[in-house]
Amino acid sequence: MIEDIIKINTGVVFLKLKQDKEITIDNVTTLQVRNNGILSVFVNDFEVASKESFVLVPADGTVSKIDLEIRFDTPNKGGLQELSAFSWNEKEINIIYKKFIKCKN
Repeated sequence: MIEDIIKINTGVVFLKLKQDKEITIDNVTTLQVRNNGILSVFVNDFEVASKESFVLVPADGTVSKIDLEIRFDTPNKGGLQELSAFSWNEKEINIIYKKFIKCKN
């Protein structure tokens, strides 16, 4: 009798968000966030300024379930509004993570 064989692979996922969102991700082995916009972004109450990045889940061999709450800062009525007229990515955050993917044959 042949039993089902479970294969475990690692996949890399790239997300690009341009609006507030809540996301839950299972089986994460590492996760990095990069703000490519000109507005600050709040990720689970951590502020990420423009062009900054940080590692939320380090690659330490553990597997995590991550709940992300992404909130973009609101633009000021002053100089940022003029700058945003020339910027196509006023709000943009990239989330890059690796996760385990289980496949059954």
